[in-house]
Amino acid sequence: MKKRSKALLIATAVLICAAVALTAFNSSASKQAIESKRTPTKYSASPTPTKSYAAIPGTWTYDCEFPVQRPTEIMLTCGDGGMIVINIKWKTWTSSGATGTGTYSQNMCDPDCADGTRVEVPVTIKLNNLFEYKGRNVLKTLDIEAVTGRELPSGDSNMSWDVAEFAVQMNWDVETQ
Repeated sequence: MKKRSKALLIATAVLICAAVALTAFNSSASKQAIESKRTPTKYSASPTPTKSYAAIPGTWTYDCEFPVQRPTEIMLTCGDGGMIVINIKWKTWTSSGATGTGTYSQNMCDPDCADGTRVEVPVTIKLNNLFEYKGRNVLKTLDIEAVTGRELPSGDSNMSWDVAEFAVQMNWDVETQ
């Protein structure tokens, strides 16, 4: 009877381990299937923060919640990357403001955001409204204007965006080790 109970116990343990392994495998396979169905975007939703930016003087702005200096892209809708200014080339960068050119890119989410197409428009950009945040000089307002004769996907020729709003509301002080 003892041999039979021990064998039954071992068999039960093996079955439990197999069930756990199978569940983990199916979960991983499902995740991979879902990820492979998503339409990849060429724009990253996670900019890389500068190391130890508190020690670096100068003028800053935000790309999502990350403090940056002279970024080459600024994402406006950080959750999904639906609205972004890319290929930024700065003409000026001072404590009173910055000016440059780039391309405004917006996912039109038609028929849905995963399968939507992007509309891209050449733009001029300005960063202004300097304020001090956590001991750093930050330009918070991004003004975007379509190049003459063009319109943004909204139908307007210009728009403004507070690029520091989210980081300030969350009271974030992002630094990397």
